[in-house]
Amino acid sequence: MEYERFKNLVMRFVFTKNITIRKFINFCLITFQYRITKNSFVIGYPIELVIDPVNICNLHCPLCPTGQGRMERSKGKMSFDNFRKVIDELGTYLYEVDLHNWGEPLLNEEIYAMISYAHKRNIKVNLSTNLNFFDEDKAKKLVESGLDHLIVSLDGASQETYRQYRVGGDFDNVIKGIKSIIHIKKEQNKTFPVLTWQFLVMAQNEREISEAEQMANDLGVDKFELFPIHSDMGRELFLNREERMEIARKWLPQDDKYNSYTLKRNKTNPNTCSFLWFQSIINWNGSISPCCSVYPEIYDFGNIFDSNFKNIWNNAKYKASRKMVRQKRVHDNDMKTVCANCINNEFIQMD
Repeated sequence: MEYERFKNLVMRFVFTKNITIRKFINFCLITFQYRITKNSFVIGYPIELVIDPVNICNLHCPLCPTGQGRMERSKGKMSFDNFRKVIDELGTYLYEVDLHNWGEPLLNEEIYAMISYAHKRNIKVNLSTNLNFFDEDKAKKLVESGLDHLIVSLDGASQETYRQYRVGGDFDNVIKGIKSIIHIKKEQNKTFPVLTWQFLVMAQNEREISEAEQMANDLGVDKFELFPIHSDMGRELFLNREERMEIARKWLPQDDKYNSYTLKRNKTNPNTCSFLWFQSIINWNGSISPCCSVYPEIYDFGNIFDSNFKNIWNNAKYKASRKMVRQKRVHDNDMKTVCANCINNEFIQMD
């Protein structure tokens, strides 16, 4: 399992058009520290960022803290100027940027300028959207922005099924948006963005998987991907396995091959976490989270707009977290960070 993760890293960050000599050296340096020395102090910079352009959403998905209306994180939109500051500091080392996390990215009017700016810095840009806040003009701007990968969250093959989880969503409007993007790509003879239909499998929609996949093929979507539903995304780090499963119970599919908890019984949990060495999360207001599963802002590690990333990347919280992950144990005299929950709740397997 560890070998597979490493192989995927190599395929994504070595055999790619976005590679440069400086990026490759930085990648090798971080890889050596992660796999061999397990440094708590990392010499080098992350090779991938999640930059959340906005943490507001137009839907109300029941297992998402944004959809639930929870307020443990301040709400807002990142300005293009602040986005540019992040890219100007870290762009030399970045292979990829994911422009999504806790909100609907297309609600930020400057998202197209952000994509274009990162694209011009030779950074692969990925964006995930519910595609409800969309029209033909936005489709054209998205295709022309330089976006590499567009993920459309569409969990069903009908409005009746889709709206059960994507509360407030319009299935037909999403399909219309997909058609617009594909039409404009063909019209402009472009292969990008690669378009993925992402189908979150749950009890309410598993009967429509085949129909949705056929629809995706008929539309000309590039990829159709299935993902198992888990639990409350804003709370799962703080819950044990039984608590997580109880929250997700009504959503869990009957087919075991799509049930994330059945899958976990048949697979060894990850024995480590590479996130603290290779990646970082920058929220709309510059607050830095250790990973994309940390919702409450009180657990963040610093703010890039109050300092610079280099100072935060190796501050006391980051170093303490890397030490815990490296040892896979939480000692009484350790500085406690949110990463301790991953060990205590078995997201990281203890020795």
